[in-house]
Amino acid sequence: MKLLIKYLIYSLVMVTILIISLNIFRDHPEAQFAFIFPGIFLVVFSKIMDDTVRNIAKHVRHPKFR
Repeated sequence: MKLLIKYLIYSLVMVTILIISLNIFRDHPEAQFAFIFPGIFLVVFSKIMDDTVRNIAKHVRHPKFR
């Protein structure tokens, strides 16, 4: 359940950042900081991928045998 909530929050944050960056770029094309938001989007996405790869690697390294 915690993992589901975590991915839900990450998804909402990514969509919100994408929408905000598109609105800022559309409303204020001269703003240089409009490129910061896609950078944050990439950082959040890489964090999700790191968590996913780490969890998969943990399960592969420690199989449960009976």
